[in-house]
Parts: sequence; structure tokens; C-alpha cells
Amino acid sequence: MASRSFSATRRWTLPMAERIILQTSGAVDHALREAGTLEGWQRDIARYAVGNSRLVLALSTAFAAPLLYPTGSESGGFHFRGASSTGKSTALVVAGSAWGGGGIRGYVRTWRATSNGLEGVAGMHCDCLLCLDEMGQVDGREAGQIAYMLANGVGKSRASRSGEARPAAEWRLLFLSSGELSLADKIAEDGRGRRAAAGQQVRIVDIPADAGAGMGMFENLHCFANADAFARHLKVAASEHYGHPSRAFLRVLVDEFDAIAPAVKDHVDEFLRNHAPAGVDGQISRVAARFGLVAAAGEMAAVAGIVPWPEGEATRAAARCLADWLTQRGGLDPAEDVDAISAVRRFIELHGNSRFEAMGDLAPTDSQGAPIEQRIPNRAGFRRQANEGGNEYLVLPEVWRTEVCAGLDSANVAKALMRRGYLAVGGDGKPQIKTRLPGFTATVRCYVITPRILGEDDADAEARLTAGTHV
Repeated sequence: MASRSFSATRRWTLPMAERIILQTSGAVDHALREAGTLEGWQRDIARYAVGNSRLVLALSTAFAAPLLYPTGSESGGFHFRGASSTGKSTALVVAGSAWGGGGIRGYVRTWRATSNGLEGVAGMHCDCLLCLDEMGQVDGREAGQIAYMLANGVGKSRASRSGEARPAAEWRLLFLSSGELSLADKIAEDGRGRRAAAGQQVRIVDIPADAGAGMGMFENLHCFANADAFARHLKVAASEHYGHPSRAFLRVLVDEFDAIAPAVKDHVDEFLRNHAPAGVDGQISRVAARFGLVAAAGEMAAVAGIVPWPEGEATRAAARCLADWLTQRGGLDPAEDVDAISAVRRFIELHGNSRFEAMGDLAPTDSQGAPIEQRIPNRAGFRRQANEGGNEYLVLPEVWRTEVCAGLDSANVAKALMRRGYLAVGGDGKPQIKTRLPGFTATVRCYVITPRILGEDDADAEARLTAGTHV
């Protein structure tokens, strides 16, 4: 972001005005406290984020939260997902130190709460950063509801004692989360076939915690002997210096309020041009815009002298994390298409031989070439050799609707597979093809899944993924 957009040298002072006091029915539970100094925070925490994409992204997210209002951006969050002891919690502690700390857990909250319980927490973090550690502590169904609630910015509508509707709690915020499972895995862990909706996955962006350098979340340990020593230093420093950076950032924001929103929007637009392929699905554009907002906030904090980072550091970190999200997501297609392909592929992987009767050249014969009767309990369809090699799977219509596409729109699943060439198209352009099948006296309309759904080369998928991206 160009430094002309705002000035780091202008000093901001609070004008004499009427004193405002927040009066509540009980004590306000918050961690917006201060300790240490801004210089100490810069020396012992912020400077060590340089070269560490996840740490820079986390800190930049802390500064991006108060930009939601002036830029008209939507709430949402980032979820660091990975194995234990990779540094996920450290990233949340570092980011939270920009806003406050103190107490046993400092600024960081936990996922161990109901959606109702987190309403009040979200309200107290309006226009601030919210940090939620250990998604594993919450029920999967509750996690999905919380994801929607936090990003939508509104709590439940409730009735007062008189029966009249009470105003629902509202907020704007960005949140950071951590856990060993992704949101989608968390929702599905009860084994009841639940899937994370596309809207939930857009609201909580799942970022692999492992940065790929063999040091968990970290890529640059600076002067520290190992990742554990580095993480311990950051946590200790965050318990000594906290709260000052957000206040310094807010002074700049208030002082330069009118100029900042256009500058931030320009930076987001530039980020989208450079790192989001033209014509990409709207879900990806929404997520990329959030990364762009975070990049702009980090660059703004650097220009203002709040973080000791070189120009472009925040943008590079956001671009790297966006690319990693796209890679683990599986492509540039809408989330509904990705889920559809995954569901069909999983069904074939589970039941390829056990529930699909072999036909044609695949049908078993005895030594004399006579067919051997097959016993396929709970048959889902048939499999045969495709002309181009590999096996085709012919799924019967009711099995397709009730089992293969369980929990999904079967028509949309068929369209998604047809677009990828994973489902053969009939002469009439429909996803079902009339075929003569063993044991049926007439032709049967069935779904013919091509071998490509299992045999696509990873290099082809990677080429599609990166075709329009520039990181």
C-alpha cells in the first residue's frame, strides 16, 4: 500500500468531549488490557514474524478486524489446521497480543462453548479480533452453527419476558481458529453423513498449519535453535507485551479515516488481480478478498511503523496462505462441485468390487469360458472395461439418488461430474445413458462414471489449479 494513503507521522489526540460509560448488568469479561511497551512488543514478537507466512497472516488479521466497518467488508475467519505441537496455538497467542492479554489464557478463548454462549463473546469482540483455540473441544454440529453465527454477525432472535422480540446481538469481527481437524472433518466426525456446507467453508478458511519447511507453522526460526524454543519465546513475550499495537493502529485509523478506506480497497483489488484468476468462482473471490483485506491491514501497520516489516511482507504472506488454501481445497471449482466429486469418488473407492457386478470382459468365467454366476449382495450397479482403458461404473438411478448422492442434490452432482468429464453424457445430452445390463429384460437408464474420476494424474490437477494464479 502506498504511504501517500495515510501518514504515520501525524499524531492523534483525543478531543475533549462528553465522557461515555458502558453500563451493564454485570462485569464485562474482556481481555483488552495493556502491559509492557509497544517497542518491547515490536522487538520481541513482531520482528520475528518476518519470513513466517502464518505468523504474518495472523498478526495482519488482528489489524484487519477494525477495517471491516470502513471498507464494508464481511466478517469471517481463518482456521489453522494441523497436528498437535505444530505452533497453531502460538500463532493465536501472537495475534491476540496485538489486542490484549493477561490472565491464564491471555487474549485467546476456546471453542469449548455453545453457540449461545459465544454470542456474548462475539458481541464483546465487535470490530476486534477473536481467537478461538482447539476446535476439537466442541461438538461437530455446534462447530458448524458457530461458523455461520460468527461470520453472519448476528445472534439468535429471542423473546423477552413479555413475549416481545428482543433485539438480537450483532457484531463485526475477524476470528482466528485452531484445531487438528478442519471444519468439514469436524462436522463429519460423528459418522452420520453430515457435510460442511459451502457457506461454512467460505466463512472459515481452512489453512494447513504446516508451512512445509519441516518446522510446523514456522519457516524462519531467526536466531532460535529449534521450533519449540521459538514458540516458547513468543508465548513468553506475548505475556509481557500486549495491547499497545491495536491502540496505535486505531489512532492511525481514526486520524486518517476518510483516506484509509479507498486505499485499502485499492490494495484488495490489486491483490485480487494478482492472486485470484479472472472469472473464478464467487466463493473463491470472497475468500481471496478476505486475504486481500488482511494483506492491506498488514501493509498499513508496516507503513505506520507499528510492525517492523519490510514493504510487501504482509502481501506475500497472504498470497502464500491463499495458495496453500487453494491447494488443499482441491481446485478452483465451487465447493459444491468439490464435495460432489469427493462423494462419488469415495463411494467407488469403498464399494468398487463389492457392490458393482462385473460385466462384459470383466465378467468371471470358468476354465471352459462359461460364465460364473456372481453373488453381489446389495448391488449398486455394474462395472465394465472402458474403451480408453480402466473401468466404468454404471450406477442404477435409485442408488445414485439415495446412496451415492446422499445429503447432496443428485442433479447438481451429475452436472458437476459432467463438467469434469467424470460422467458420460447420453446422446440426448442427459446424464443418464440407456444401457443393456445383465439380468434386465429391457434397456435401463443408468449413470456411467468414467475411469477419469479415479485415474486423473495429480500433475493434471495441479496444472488446473495453478493455471490462472500468480503467487
